[in-house]
Amino acid sequence: MKTFEEIYEELQNADNDELNNAWKAVKEENRKIKKITITICLIIDIITIISFFHNDISFALPFFILPIIIFFMINILVVITINILFSKNKYQNECNIKYKKIVVNKIMSNFYDNLEYFPQKQMPEYIYKEPKYEYYSIYNSDDYFEAQIDNKYSIQMAEILTEDEKTYKDSDGNTKTRIIRIFHGLFAKIVMDKSINSELRVMQNGTIRPKDRLNMDSSEFEKYFDVKASNQIIGMQLLTADVMEELIEFKNKTNMKYDIFIKNNELYLRFHSGTMFEVGNIKNEVLDKNTIKKYFYMLNFTYNLSKKLIDLVNETQI
Repeated sequence: MKTFEEIYEELQNADNDELNNAWKAVKEENRKIKKITITICLIIDIITIISFFHNDISFALPFFILPIIIFFMINILVVITINILFSKNKYQNECNIKYKKIVVNKIMSNFYDNLEYFPQKQMPEYIYKEPKYEYYSIYNSDDYFEAQIDNKYSIQMAEILTEDEKTYKDSDGNTKTRIIRIFHGLFAKIVMDKSINSELRVMQNGTIRPKDRLNMDSSEFEKYFDVKASNQIIGMQLLTADVMEELIEFKNKTNMKYDIFIKNNELYLRFHSGTMFEVGNIKNEVLDKNTIKKYFYMLNFTYNLSKKLIDLVNETQI
C-alpha cells in the first residue's frame, strides 16, 4: 500500500493530457459564462441608470440608496439565472468522468483489491435499505464500486444521498413542498467470514431511543455514540474499553461522523462525508493536492475502520 505522497507523485508524472485538456475546456467555458454575466449586468445597470435620470429620480442621499439596492438585487438575479441556465456544463461533466477514471480510480486501487469502479452507476437501492437506517422518499447514488479487502472480504461502496419530500401549508393556507436531506455520504457493505449471530448497531449520539440503548462503560464514548444490541453480552464482548477508545480516536482524528451496523456476517458502514470524488475548485489545478489528499484520507479511513472491525469480529470468542 502506497503513501499519499507516492500516489500524488505518480499522478503528477503520468500522462494526463486527456484530463488536462478537459480541465482547460471547463475553465474556458467558465470564463465565457463570467463574461456573459458581466456584460448582461452592465447593460441592465446602464438601462436602469438611464431610467432613473429620465424619470428625474434624485441621486442625492438618502435617495441614492434606492438605485444601489435595485442594482444589487438585479445583478444577483442575473447571476443566479445565468448559473441555472449553464448549470449543466457538458465540459464539467466530461472532466469529472475523466478525473474519476484517472485520479479516483487510482486512489481506490491503493486500498482495495480487484476493484471494479462505476463512477456513474448507482448502488442498488435494496443494499442501502438492508440496515433500515431511516425513512426517505428520494434515493440517489453514484461512484459505485465493488472490490475486496485483502483479496478476501467483499466490499460494495458508493456515495448515497437520501431525501424526503414534505408537504405543508404556508401562512396563507397554500399547499407547498420542501425537500429535506436525510443522509449524504459514503455507504459500504462488507461480507465477513465470521458471523456474530446477532445484530449490533453503533449510531450517532441521540439517534437510538433511551429504552433501546445499551449502557456502555465509557461516558466519553456515549458523548459520541449510541449502541443497540440484540444480544447485550455479544455487544459488550465486541465493544471493549480499548475498542471504544479506538472508535473515539477515529472520530476525533478525522472529525468524521460515522455509523456501524453488524448483522450476522454483514458489516455496514456509513460516513457522513457529503459530496465526494468530484474534481476540485475551478480556481485550482486539476490535480489539486488538497482535494486529492482529502479523497485519499477518506478512503484510508474507510479501509482502516473496515479492517479494524473485521479483525475485531474474528478475534472475539462468540
